[in-house]
Amino acid sequence: MPSACKARCRSNRTGDSIRFCNPHARFLFRDFAIRQARYKGGIGEYTEGADLTDAANQGGVTHSTRLFQLDALRGIAALVIMLFHLDLVYRIHGPFVRGYLFVDMFFLLSGFVLAVSTERKLNAGIGALAFTRDRFVRLWPLVAVGAGVAAARAFAIGMADPLTLLLWLVLDLAMIPSLTGTGPFYRFNGPQWTLFYELLANFLHALVLRKVPTRWMLALALGLGAALIVTVRIYKTDTMGVNAPTWGTWWMGLPRVGWSYVLGVWMGRKYKEGVRGPVLPWWLALALPVVGIAMVPRLPLSLAHGDLVFVIGFLPLAVWAVAQSHPPKALQPAFEWFGNYSLPLYCVHLTVLAWISEVFGRAVWVQVMAVGAAMLLAWFFSRLVSFKGRPTEVKRGLPPQG
Repeated sequence: MPSACKARCRSNRTGDSIRFCNPHARFLFRDFAIRQARYKGGIGEYTEGADLTDAANQGGVTHSTRLFQLDALRGIAALVIMLFHLDLVYRIHGPFVRGYLFVDMFFLLSGFVLAVSTERKLNAGIGALAFTRDRFVRLWPLVAVGAGVAAARAFAIGMADPLTLLLWLVLDLAMIPSLTGTGPFYRFNGPQWTLFYELLANFLHALVLRKVPTRWMLALALGLGAALIVTVRIYKTDTMGVNAPTWGTWWMGLPRVGWSYVLGVWMGRKYKEGVRGPVLPWWLALALPVVGIAMVPRLPLSLAHGDLVFVIGFLPLAVWAVAQSHPPKALQPAFEWFGNYSLPLYCVHLTVLAWISEVFGRAVWVQVMAVGAAMLLAWFFSRLVSFKGRPTEVKRGLPPQG
C-alpha cells in the first residue's frame, strides 16, 4: 500500500469508526466487530428493556438511549388497571371503567420492546425454547408473588379445604391454567392470565415472527385485527382471556393478544428503521392514553365498538406518540423505577383490594386504605424480589438464524 494511503488510513480513525483503504480489510474488521459484540467473553447476552443500541438500517438514525418513557407508560397502565379493579370491587363508577383495555397496551409494548431490543439477537442464535425458558425465569417471580398473596387470602377466608388450596397453588405456580371451564383462567390471581399469553407470544416470536419480513408483519397484524373484530362482536367486549377456557372459547384470547403483540413488533421494527412522525410534548404524550381511556365510555358506541375503536384505532397511535417523545434525561431514574414497580403492583393489587373489601366493607376510607395497602405491598415486593432475571446466552459458534 502506498505510504500516502497508509497515512490516510491511520488518520481516518474517528471514535469507534474506522475507514479502510483496503476493502478486504474493511469487511474483515466489520466481521470482527460483529463477533466481538455478539460473543463478549464467549457469551453474548440480550437484555430486556427498550434499549436502542443499533444503528438503523435505513435513514441513518443511530439510537443510543433507553426509551425510559415506555417504562413510565407501563407504570401508568398498571395504576389505571388497579383503579379499574377498584371500580369493579367497590362499585364506584369512576372514570376508568374501561381500564381493562390497558392490558392490550401491555401486549403491544411487549412486542414493540422485544422487536427493538432483542429481535436481532434472536436471529443470532437464541433458540425459541431457550428464549422462552429465560422469559419464564424472568416472569416467574411475578407469578409467585401474585399467587402467594392470593393464596394467603384464600386460606384466610376458607375458600376451599387446605389440600385443595395447596393443589391450586402448585398448579398456579406451574402456570397450568384451570381446565374446568368455569371461573378465572388461574385459580387464585386473576391478572396472572396475561403472563401466560405473554410467554406464548414470546415463544411464537422467537420461533416464527422473527422470520416474518417487516413488509408482511403489518398484513399479519391486520389479519389478527380482523379476527379481533369478529371475536369482540361475539363476546360483546374486549375482555377475552380472563376466564377459564372451554372447548368453545379457548381461542378467543388469541386475537386479542395477537393483534396488539404483532402490531407492536411491526411498530418496533419501523422505529428501529428511523420512521418518525410529529412529536408531542412528552407530558402530553403520556397523558394521552389516560385521557383516551377515560373518554371511551362517553362515546356514542356500544361496549364492543367502543373497545374496538380504542384498541385498534387509538392505542397504537398513543403508544407511538409516547415512544418518540423526549422527556428530560433527569427523569430517567424515576421512570425506570416506576416501570419496575408496576410489575409487582400489577400482580398483587387485585387480591389486596378484594381482601380489604371483604374485611372492612366498601366505604370511601376503605377504598383509600385498600389502594394505599396495595401500593405499599407492591413497593415491599419491589424491594424484596428482583424481577429482572438473568440474560439469555448466545453460545459461541452458532450460525445466525433466519
